[in-house]
Amino acid sequence: MTRRPLSALSIACLLVLAGCGAPFGASTTPDSTPTATATESRATATAPTDSVERSPTESGVETSDPDGVGESERVAVRGGELPFNATVVYRRVERLLGVDAPAPEVVVEDRDAFDFSTIEPRPYQAALGLQAGSISDCATFYSASGGDTISITQGTLSAEAVELIFVHELGHTFQRQLSGSVETIELRESPAFPTGGIAVYTTDQYAERYDKRWNGSRPAELRECIYDHAPGTYRQTAGEVYFGARYVEWRVDGPTNLSAVFESPPESTEEVVHRLEPGADPVRSLNVSVDGDDRWTVGERRRAGEIELRAWLHAGLPADRVDTAATGWGADRLVRFGDDTDPSVAWVLRMDSAEDADELADAVSDLEANLEQRNATSLRSIRIGDETVVAFAGPESFVANATASGTAGNVTVAAP
Repeated sequence: MTRRPLSALSIACLLVLAGCGAPFGASTTPDSTPTATATESRATATAPTDSVERSPTESGVETSDPDGVGESERVAVRGGELPFNATVVYRRVERLLGVDAPAPEVVVEDRDAFDFSTIEPRPYQAALGLQAGSISDCATFYSASGGDTISITQGTLSAEAVELIFVHELGHTFQRQLSGSVETIELRESPAFPTGGIAVYTTDQYAERYDKRWNGSRPAELRECIYDHAPGTYRQTAGEVYFGARYVEWRVDGPTNLSAVFESPPESTEEVVHRLEPGADPVRSLNVSVDGDDRWTVGERRRAGEIELRAWLHAGLPADRVDTAATGWGADRLVRFGDDTDPSVAWVLRMDSAEDADELADAVSDLEANLEQRNATSLRSIRIGDETVVAFAGPESFVANATASGTAGNVTVAAP
């Protein structure tokens, strides 16, 4: 794989601070019949009752007025009780991160376990053959949301698991302070990287310092399990969070230095996956022109990145093959054709070298056989120059007749 040094480029991705709103908790007693509706939207916390209870007092909770890091006001808890002292945990996280932030309100809710199999594929995911499925090998999960109000469901979770969920949501909430004057950073390929990765890193550091575990696992280990077993419709998001947490751990010298990630962020998910300094392996030049027609109208055009490429290859290939094929990513453009009822995709992938392109082309060929055998989608790939692979996916009428031409760095894709 070829690496090319270049000066760092400015980068920006909208920093979402409202919380994850996605499944997180791990159960000590897995529920085999989850019924929750799957969604990636942020949940709005509402109190089941009008009562407001303060977290129970415990040794170490100061009664003085808030004054600095680790001495903020008490955390109000509504709708039920938590199996830990929210104020103590909140102040611990303040000290861990070295921030002084207003205390959130916590709402205890009673939700069903999260059912990953209800996450339907987006149109472009359906075209690529990505399918829904469950995660049964890691734990049971519940949705949580953060921000000024944090909502948590205990369900069948252990007290330590619920505590770590609370810490995770605080990790989202505190990013206002962690980012300092940097209001936005752009990493177009991975919207979940900065927020999810930092929140998991924060939770993992807390778990290490205070000896907390999910069924014997640290949060980072749980995220690795989720990524390894995630269905196709969720693996990209799982990868952004998992690889993001690994990157943050490698990048900073401690949890009080998280602002470094915002001040000099990675330029691609390739740098996140391989834990490279910003600008160490710059995105290669790639211009893609697109011709559609009345039947196959041109829709979204974007850079997808290495994490999304890995998520796709995982749909039919083992992990070691995915790693070999995706390593050497240089640039890409994912182009959607058609409407939501009949979507198709052309994915132009420029690799770092001809050898890298050979490995990717061989992997896509094997993926084609796997997906078509399962009737997941139709797939065809062609080479443009030595370094670029173009994959067509979707209905057979599109895949068989779409064309691509040009050079490795300048490609024209045309609908049938």
